[in-house]
Amino acid sequence: MAHLQLDAFLISSPANCFYLSGFEGSRGYLLISADSSFLLTDFRYLEQAGIQAPHMELVTLDKHFSEVVAALIEDEGWSDLGVESERITYKEYCWLKERVNVPLKAQQQLVEELRAVKDEVEIAIIREAARITDEALEEIVPLIRPGIREKDLALELEYVLRKKGGSGPAFDFIVASGRRSAWPHGRATDKKLAADELVTIDFGVKLNGYASDMTRTFYLGTPGKKHEEIWNLLLEAQRAAMEGVRQGVTGQEVDRLAREMITRAGYGQYFGHGLGHGVGLEPHEQPTLSTKGKEILAPGMVITIEPGIYIGGWGGARIEDMVLVTGEGAETLTHSSRNLTLQI
Repeated sequence: MAHLQLDAFLISSPANCFYLSGFEGSRGYLLISADSSFLLTDFRYLEQAGIQAPHMELVTLDKHFSEVVAALIEDEGWSDLGVESERITYKEYCWLKERVNVPLKAQQQLVEELRAVKDEVEIAIIREAARITDEALEEIVPLIRPGIREKDLALELEYVLRKKGGSGPAFDFIVASGRRSAWPHGRATDKKLAADELVTIDFGVKLNGYASDMTRTFYLGTPGKKHEEIWNLLLEAQRAAMEGVRQGVTGQEVDRLAREMITRAGYGQYFGHGLGHGVGLEPHEQPTLSTKGKEILAPGMVITIEPGIYIGGWGGARIEDMVLVTGEGAETLTHSSRNLTLQI
């Protein structure tokens, strides 16, 4: 904030509020300066906020939030206010613009850059979330059979994750079978799994606020030559990318290792998304591993490596694992079997 010449910074993202304060309520704002830190929330969360964020000064939202912010700015004598340009709504911005008598300065990824590198406590939580994810998949594998609906498989998976200690799904699970496996984000539907088709399962759990994320693809029966060719290519591309993960390289450089291999094999046009992303309080956060990923990898970052090939009308496959960036390279956090064949 000193470098950016900000007197105060308004934080509206729930994930960023939790990261900086520990407050888990669904309505809250942080107002931070060099000398003070305020947590703004309404009557419903005052006692909770006092327990979860005892180091912050509580302010009751007994008026419109923009009026409360304006009063604090005047009381503190601040001359400007930073806002999260990618988190604040246009409506909230207009309200502030109308009531606050200091310049509003848009900031991008200020807290997210801090969140990208995890400390030992955060890594321990994510490691445990990954362990639960592995165990849950192993438990539901016997259910991945022709006749079960995609939705039912997703529900069973969520139940097992919760039973093993998770607080809930990290995101809407992807269960996409048959031709729908070519949809990278094919949410679970009423479609029933059938023999001799691909099924992609992308899921994760929330644990103490932190997420996991893993994808496995199975073939229900005996895969054909093309299925095996694509799967082995994805395994090799993922392995090459993982070996290239180390501190000091960019996400773009790691993405290139997998992308060039897939392109040389003739499938480049079918790999249309980034190789991976950061995982933490949100399932998708900094850094980005893609053709545009400029962030430099550093020890403590948790990322995914997830090459995929999607051919419309035929099907698709993806393999995704979570990786911890270390001073020596990369440590894989998810360890479920990467076998394609699922005998039925």
